[in-house]
Amino acid sequence: MILKRAILLFIISAFFHGLIFAENGIESSGNDFHNYQQLKPLFEKLYKLEHNKSGKVNIVHIGDSHIQADLFTNTIRQALQSRFGNGGYGFCFPYSLAKTNGTGYTKFSSNAVWNNRRNIFPITDVSIGLSGIGFYTNKANASLQLEVNPLYAFNKIKVLSTSRETNFEVSFTDEPQEKREDIHPVTKEDLSESEVKIHTVKTGETLYRIALNNHTTIEQLKAWNDLKSSTIKKGMVLVVSEKAKPTRSVPKTDNRKPETITSQAGKYYIEAKDSILSNTAYITSKSKVTESNLSGIVIENDKPGIIYHTIGVNGAKLSDYNKYPLFFKQLPILHPDLVIISLGTNESFGKWSTPYYMDQLNQLVQSIRYENPSAIILVTTPPPSLFRRSTPNDFIEGYRDAMMQSNDYVVWDLLSKLGGIEAPLNNNLSGNMARDRVHYTKDGYEEQGILFATDFLKAYDQYIKNRVK
Repeated sequence: MILKRAILLFIISAFFHGLIFAENGIESSGNDFHNYQQLKPLFEKLYKLEHNKSGKVNIVHIGDSHIQADLFTNTIRQALQSRFGNGGYGFCFPYSLAKTNGTGYTKFSSNAVWNNRRNIFPITDVSIGLSGIGFYTNKANASLQLEVNPLYAFNKIKVLSTSRETNFEVSFTDEPQEKREDIHPVTKEDLSESEVKIHTVKTGETLYRIALNNHTTIEQLKAWNDLKSSTIKKGMVLVVSEKAKPTRSVPKTDNRKPETITSQAGKYYIEAKDSILSNTAYITSKSKVTESNLSGIVIENDKPGIIYHTIGVNGAKLSDYNKYPLFFKQLPILHPDLVIISLGTNESFGKWSTPYYMDQLNQLVQSIRYENPSAIILVTTPPPSLFRRSTPNDFIEGYRDAMMQSNDYVVWDLLSKLGGIEAPLNNNLSGNMARDRVHYTKDGYEEQGILFATDFLKAYDQYIKNRVK
């Protein structure tokens, strides 16, 4: 496959000491971001985070179906968090209860039936906020249970509502996350398959790739295996997953109230904090409320690092986000340092002209900046796709060319990275595409995430190199 051949060398030490990367015969020694200079304030924040080991850097990634599934974005999340620290999962949404797809790192259940309306449909009286999906119920005391992968255990949660005076209350599970003891190097004889999953390192494998394939992080692999560095050798036996402990269904009466809870009147959310990490939270609507409309949930821990928020709506266009002012009013709740916009595929299939596309893009950028004046904005070009699974989508080429002429934001050219509009006709690239030749496979999205993370960290390392001169 082109993408897999493209990653000629992707060693994990590169995440810490600079990246070596070649892609489709294109040298990566130059800068891969148009308007790169705009990233410098963000890189300075990352430098201070990396060296001072304090604070958070928030990245918000907005898009369509390429983003909602959290495959492309989760690859970036794990790559950046492995370098700068895991500050928490960030924004999440009960996609499964809205009968659509989402991330595998969060799981929701409820005692109520929730209605939903995506922003892609004409405006009605349903309020739609940061999630891009109206999610509401008329059931009194409606309750949501949130379960999070232990990698993203949290002790801080924000519950967003479309109402200025939020209708929700929060509590945590009464079972705190157990503190893990250091694990010493192991052998196969030390391990029980009923308790752990192991992997024997093969030639050419990196810790990053092993973490990605096993849905964990480099940080976690190093903790499980008592690794002081990211260097691994052929034949090493690594613990790559511990058997998850059964989750007890905790009755509502057993819930532990958080230490502090702030109502934040007029801010569209409530915020709860606790002193210990939890994997579970309960969000309950107030008994006298006739309708509850949830805009999303934000989960964090108390560690320094990256929080990578993802907001995606299947079928969404720029205009769908633009038509809901509440989306922009709620965006500052995430404290974005960087906002990434990945939209254009649905616009191209709607045969949008380039001038109209750019008008809507500029409107979205301006609205984001109005509410978040310090946020840096980065736009990615759409990936290649085919009309009727046979004809190259040349609309996105026009969008890309127009973006590259703008100085209003940073641009990362995914279209060119993947070989241009003709690439889906190439059997190698098509192997990473879904049968519709519009979407991509899990591997395809993860490879795109690696491409972005590589270029981003390479640009950051170049900034650091120049900074100390």
